[in-house]
Amino acid sequence: MTKMDIDFVDRGFLFWLYRTDRRWVVLTLLAVLALLLGWLQWRALQDEGVRLAQAQAQLTRVQPRLPARPSAAQGMSAEQIKATNGVIAQLNQPWSELLEILESTRKGRVAFLELRFDPLRSRIKGVAEAKNEMEMLRFMAQLKAQPLLVHAQLSLHQISQTDPNKPYRFEFSADWQPDGGRP
Repeated sequence: MTKMDIDFVDRGFLFWLYRTDRRWVVLTLLAVLALLLGWLQWRALQDEGVRLAQAQAQLTRVQPRLPARPSAAQGMSAEQIKATNGVIAQLNQPWSELLEILESTRKGRVAFLELRFDPLRSRIKGVAEAKNEMEMLRFMAQLKAQPLLVHAQLSLHQISQTDPNKPYRFEFSADWQPDGGRP
């Protein structure tokens, strides 16, 4: 005799929900939740776009049309143009290369206390501390070996008596080549 599957249960939504694997139910609920959140986000962005378009339209109605501005150099005196060109020349200095050179030469053995850049004379001046005289001399030798820097010299050095480690405090200066050391 063959087995017959006789089931008199109503085959509604709860029947299929009960018979379905729980993982599929959770995944379906998560997918519906993700779709709902995405739709809400899309609606919020759409509403924001409409609000911005309305604000822009209101601004264009309120703000009168401005006349075309003359060139900035037309209204400047010769002195102002010279000062502007001086500022541009200072900004075009190789600042990042100089800082990289100084960082690479110290290698954790020398601590910078002060750095001053003089772009008009293309000169760097600094105050630093080293653990001992050999570290100070090694730093100066590495500074002199840099192709961007010329005339690196030690201006002043002294042993700090107030510090218990008695570090060497020294002042140095170097000129940098405006063309970046390129032939």
